[in-house]
Parts: sequence; C-alpha cells; structure tokens
Amino acid sequence: MMNLQDTMQHISILMVFMEGVLSFLSPCVLPLLPVYMGYLIGSDVNNKQIRKKRFVIFFTLSFIFGIFTAILLMNISITLISSFFRDHMSVFIKVGGILIIVLGLFQLGFFKSNFLGKTRRLPFTLKKEMNLLLAFLMGFTFSFAWTPCIGPALSSILLLANSSQNLWMSNFLMVIYALGLTIPFLLIGIFTDSILNWLSNHKSIMNYTVKLGAIILIFFGVSMVSGKMNFISNYMTQSSNNAMIKDKNEDKKEDGGENKDEKNSEQEKALLQQLGSYELKDQHDKIIKLEDYKGKVVFLNFWATWCPPCRGELPNIQKLYEKYRSDKHVAILTIVYPGGQEKGESDLKEFISDNALTVPVLFDDGFIYSTFGIGSMPTTFMLDKEGKPYGYIEGALTMEMMENMILKTLNAN
Repeated sequence: MMNLQDTMQHISILMVFMEGVLSFLSPCVLPLLPVYMGYLIGSDVNNKQIRKKRFVIFFTLSFIFGIFTAILLMNISITLISSFFRDHMSVFIKVGGILIIVLGLFQLGFFKSNFLGKTRRLPFTLKKEMNLLLAFLMGFTFSFAWTPCIGPALSSILLLANSSQNLWMSNFLMVIYALGLTIPFLLIGIFTDSILNWLSNHKSIMNYTVKLGAIILIFFGVSMVSGKMNFISNYMTQSSNNAMIKDKNEDKKEDGGENKDEKNSEQEKALLQQLGSYELKDQHDKIIKLEDYKGKVVFLNFWATWCPPCRGELPNIQKLYEKYRSDKHVAILTIVYPGGQEKGESDLKEFISDNALTVPVLFDDGFIYSTFGIGSMPTTFMLDKEGKPYGYIEGALTMEMMENMILKTLNAN
C-alpha cells in the first residue's frame, strides 16, 4: 500500500505528463498541425498523402527525436546553471516556484505581458525534399520556439525538474513532459486522416487546455514555495564526501597521490572523532556529546534569538522533537552560541523557558559553529548514523521540509 508521499509523487508525474498533452492541444500548436504534418506526410494539391506510411512514421519519429534532443539539451543547460546555486537551493526553489506561479497566472489571463505574449522561433525554412535530418531539425527548432502557450509551460517544468538537484530525476521529468507533448504527433503519423479530422471537429477544446495547464502550473509553484513538492524538489545541499570536514583541512594539503588521500582520510576521521566527543551543556546543564547519538540520524539546527526566521521556525522544531522524542532512529537537537550579538546563557535559558522549548538546546563555545562553517542562520544540518554531515539547508524551513530532510537521510543510510 502506497503512503501519501508516494501517492503525491505519482500524481505529480502524471500531471507533468498531462502538461505535455495540454501543450500539444494548445492554440499555439493545433492550428499549425496541418503545416507540420503536411511537411512530414507530403501532400499534393488535393491535400492527399503522397508518401508511403513507413516513411511518414520514420519522419515523424525523427521529428519527435528532435523535440526530445532540444528539451534535454535545455534541461542540461539549466542544470549547469542551477548548480551554481547549490549552496542556496532553498532560495532557488522558492524563487522558481514564484516564477511558475507568475507564468501560470499569465496563462490564466490575470495579467498581460508583451514580452511573454510574443512568439519567437528559430529561423527554419524547408526548401529541400523531406528527409530524416530535416525532420529532426524541424522538431529541434519547434522545441526552441517561445509561444505564449508552450513557453511558460516548458519553462515551468524545467524549473521544477531542476529543483531536484539530480540530473537523472530532472531528465526523467523532462522525458515525461516530452512524451505527453510528442505521443500525439506519433499517433497522427500513424492515423493521420482520422486524428486530424477529429481534432478539426473538436477545436473548442483549445478554449480549456491553456487554462487547465495554467492551473497545473500554479499547483506546482505553490507546492514548491510551501515545501510540499519535496519528493521532487531537493532543498538540502549534499555534503558529499564530507566536504565540510575536508574544508577545515585545506591548509594541510600535501602532494603525494595516495598518501595525500590517506592523510586527508586520517585528518577527517580525527576531526569527526573530536567533533563527536566534544562536550556541550544543554539548557538543563546536562553534558551532551554528538557521539551519544551514534546510530541515529541527527537533525541539528543552528539558531539565534536575534534572528526572526530562527524564532519563526522554533515552534515547528519543537513539534518535530515531540514527534521523534522516543524514536530509535532519529534525534532532534538545536544549538546556540551565547555571547557577542547573542544573549548570555542565563538570558538564553529564560528565553527557552518563556517559549516552552523542551527540545535540547546545546550551548556552544564556538567550536561547533566553526567546524560546521556556520555563516548564516538559521542553518540546519543532517548527520548520518555515523555522525558524518549528510546535507544542510540555509534558511527557515517548513515542517514538510524538516520531515523530508530526515526521510532523505534515513533512506541514505
């Protein structure tokens, strides 16, 4: 039996496919179908098909392959660009969600835009007899065209796909969208006359396809902004190969191939051991060490009383702690750094008491903050069952995002 998250994942993938189908049925594509298919099937002055069916299917498949190639190239390009924002993925995803909502509202007709409303196409003129290469180029240039119907939809799916931080997942979503867009072309190539006649007799569906597609886009955008699209959008920046720990040892790098790797590995183990055995006091003056939680994944939140987003997410962290307090596989901890801009220990304890926080609050002396390289707050790290940093997010989290961080770390172990 599927859980709610699995169900939502299947529904969302189906909606991505439907967005592709609706793009095909939009007013920007349907009226041009006779032109495109006329090139592919060939026609005489009486509009009768003059090419054999097998050639029509080959040309149609080549046309579809051109669409797939263009869409995947666009996705890889956006992936490379989004990789520069990997340290701020939560911001990238929320901004992307807002852009998707704006594009959805544009398609619904809530506002007009000369920029979004213009049609832009790559120059392509067919002067030679149709062949597989020309059919491929037709599909390729078709995908790179911006139209008021398809442009916002394709851009939104690209943003959604790249919020996953996973090239395979993003390409998978783009393939699902491309299938929705291109399967109708293939059906027309096989059943040309009957399908074109049916579409000609049901042109009224164009009055609804763009609006329905816009509603799907707004759903995706709202879900990304609210953190409910976590099964696709990956808010957490991965600490691959424990890069955070290795950064502490950059000044100790040496040449020497395998010896260098062994040296770094030893330094990493030593620092992790020091991190795990470091003693900290909580709000009840109880001594706590991170190694006490070995065997559990640890949700470790860095916060400050002077930080409004930190204070805003504390109630959710408290709820999270109450949920997992007796869990054998998950631990919820928070950490503050008294002094300086922050309150002193006594004032912090008063703040903790006034806000009815029972979640463990560890008082750092600077070592933990320095080791984790905390530069902004709130920042939340996930530690795996070995006590190694698995990933982190800078910025305030929703409850859904917190749960997703825990789930991803558990699944990775």
